Order: sequence, then C-alpha cells, then structure tokens
Amino acid sequence: MVVALGAGCAPLEYRIDETKGIPSVAGALDVNLGTGLQCGTPIMAGDVMVTTQVVPGGCGLSFGKQLELLSAQDYADIPDFRPPSVLVQRVELTVKKLAFTDGAGQPVDLATRILAAKLSVNGQTLADKDALTRLPLVVPLEGEALAPLKAGVDARQPVSVGAQGEVAIPNEPPPPDKLHIEYDVQPALIIGTGKIL
Repeated sequence: MVVALGAGCAPLEYRIDETKGIPSVAGALDVNLGTGLQCGTPIMAGDVMVTTQVVPGGCGLSFGKQLELLSAQDYADIPDFRPPSVLVQRVELTVKKLAFTDGAGQPVDLATRILAAKLSVNGQTLADKDALTRLPLVVPLEGEALAPLKAGVDARQPVSVGAQGEVAIPNEPPPPDKLHIEYDVQPALIIGTGKIL
C-alpha cells in the first residue's frame, strides 16, 4: 500500500486493529486464596507470582505479565506495515473486559466483594473499579507508556507490553476460595506520514 497525501497535503492515516490482524492483549488468572488467606504471603498462580499486601479493610493482590503485542511475522502479514516511511501516530487501547468470578464461575459483586481494581499497560492505568461499569472504554496510550511501543513498531521489531493487574478484596465478607480474573484489551495502531504526535 502506498501512503499518499490527500487534499491540502493533510497526511492520511490508517487504523490497524483486530480487523487487520492485531491480536488483543487478553488473559486470565486463577488465584487460589484458600479458606485462610495469609495476606502478605505471595501466591503462585500458574507461572505468575501474585504479591499480596494488607490494605485498609482487606488484602491487595498484584500481578504482572509481559504479553506479546506484535511478532516479526505480524509485520510481514499485515500490508499496512510494509511502507517503511509509515510511522505510528497514535495507539488506542479498547478495554473490553476486566471481570472477576469466584471458584464456581459466579460473578463477584463489585459493590461488596471488591474494594478497588486497576488494569495498567506499560505503567498507564487503563481501567479502575469505576470504569468496570462503562466498558468498553477507549484509552489512548501516552508518554512513557507509548514510547517503547512506538519505537518498536516504527523499527518493525517485535513488541511486548507489560500488563499489570491489581485488585483489593475486603476481609468481610470473607473472600472466595478462588478468584478468577479475566482481561481483554484490543490495541489499535494509527499509522501515517507527517508530524508524529
């Protein structure tokens, strides 16, 4: 594809999202809390270490994971990446899901069973407890969260993002024996020529 300048020399922009092969940053984590959660003790959840710490009225759980956003093959497979002069103008992330269920698969009531929640990518908060009632939510990546992603895509190098999840559960009512956390965030890269924002 050749990127041309339109009327008035305004740069054309192209959106590369799931319709063109950009995978979502999605995953799930099962945290076995047991019947006597010892807050302050790390919990292994598969290959992810969940740290725990005492928070007012409950226990905070935190975990992080590096997730591949684009592979070398994606650049070969998605035609919009082929012109070397086409650079990233913006990156938007659509938070489609941040959900909590118990060991029986029942939704965890946000009002009574979750004190706080946060999903971040590259250090930028995408969604918190209040945002969970307004999904899907579109968030533009900015500053330090955007810089490594933009540099990698502009150089056509594989790109990963750091996903971080945090949730605080109250002491009362007692937490469920198991907490299942699911998240799904769809990136969209807006590429084009001209001034880089």
